[in-house]
Amino acid sequence: KPLSCHLYPIRIAKIANGEAINYHKWHICNCAIKKGTQQKIALYQFLKEPLIRKYGQDWYEELVRQVESSKV
Repeated sequence: KPLSCHLYPIRIAKIANGEAINYHKWHICNCAIKKGTQQKIALYQFLKEPLIRKYGQDWYEELVRQVESSKV
């Protein structure tokens, strides 16, 4: 599966000093958003495998640490 498809609805854009990770909101995905909300699954959790595929395990673990520390 192409990485860009595996990451959807996340889109990666190149910027001057790296990459921007953007969420592409599309009405056709409303059922998936509703289900994720009901099951309390954040987008970064749902996309764990493709995010690790793109950025690596260490990067993903740091993302999780950052998200969890911001919840306090």
